[in-house]
Amino acid sequence: MTEETYLLPNGEFDWDAFEASCPSKKHNPKVKRHPGDRDPVYCREPYAQELYELYNGSLNHLKEPKLGSVVQGNVVSITADYALVDINWREDAMVELRKENPEYLKYIQPGFPIEVLVERIGSSRGSSTHNIIASYSKNIIAKKRDEILDSIGKPVAYLGTVTELIHGGYFVNVAGVDCFMPGSLGGMNKLVNFEDLIGKQLYVMAINFSKEKNYIVVSHREYLKALVPEEISKLQLGQEYEGFVTGCSRHGIFAEFNGCLTGLISRADILPENLDTFDNQRIRPGDKIKFFIKEIIDNDKIVLSQKPIQIEPSAWDSIEEKYKVPSTVTGKVKKIVRYGVFIELEPKIVGLLHKSHLSEDFEMEVGQEIDVKITRIDKESKKVDFAM
Repeated sequence: MTEETYLLPNGEFDWDAFEASCPSKKHNPKVKRHPGDRDPVYCREPYAQELYELYNGSLNHLKEPKLGSVVQGNVVSITADYALVDINWREDAMVELRKENPEYLKYIQPGFPIEVLVERIGSSRGSSTHNIIASYSKNIIAKKRDEILDSIGKPVAYLGTVTELIHGGYFVNVAGVDCFMPGSLGGMNKLVNFEDLIGKQLYVMAINFSKEKNYIVVSHREYLKALVPEEISKLQLGQEYEGFVTGCSRHGIFAEFNGCLTGLISRADILPENLDTFDNQRIRPGDKIKFFIKEIIDNDKIVLSQKPIQIEPSAWDSIEEKYKVPSTVTGKVKKIVRYGVFIELEPKIVGLLHKSHLSEDFEMEVGQEIDVKITRIDKESKKVDFAM
């Protein structure tokens, strides 16, 4: 047939007539039809038939996105308002850029693989297509929230920003997750000015979850407490420091310094010219104060003094010259614990004799002298290990 066969009287081409006579198309009367069914296509050409069946099969394997689900995709293109993400569906997902967290926009670039949270699915009026609205930031934030929840009770700290002061505490934003921090957990001691924390960045640790309020409870104090042992190890006896007053009692002045440490200046160690101010309760929380490190008791109690300290040489300073490894010495049983015995070589030099070096029938008592062998001396950490 020639093209002229399908010309209408007005000279236009009759496409309906052409398609009806197309040799690659015919209806099969043996196939049962239902109202609304599309006309099936049967191609005489094997290659065309194979392509058609492959196309139909690919449609059957597409997974329709569900509201609230997280889907994997690739960023196709970006406009001023939206990013289109191919999520292996008939339509691309649309990410509204103005609603995204600015911190994460750098990851929404053409060609980047991303996971998005499906927020809304709706049909356009008069159209069979759907608008799939998704968010990259909200998916990241949801994952971060799960991560913080899982860290409750674990030694994990997160950097957050104090955004708002509310009744009883603060809102702290941790990577997009709004958490609640009670005012009493905003520092090592009672805060002097609650508004001072607004806008500040600080590390917090997750300690609880409030089902009633549906928020994660965090603590800056728990983070500071974790720093205390290391900060104490850095202190030098007799050195001067500056801090601020956190409170007073009849025994003396409590001062906070180095971010997480608190010590006591007893009344006897207050400078004479400051005693009148102390006795008349004119020293207030928040006042700046200078002091010296006088003593550290049991590795956690810090004694301070406003009076200069005369530091006596420590027995540990010359321990490596006085005692050799290995050597046998006589010590005194200082304390018996479940994992061994603490042996005192001389005042303030105590080491551990681990139970693995003792026989089950070995008996001793506090104050008893005993011969032991020195196996290790650690001058920096002030530790001595013994064996029998």
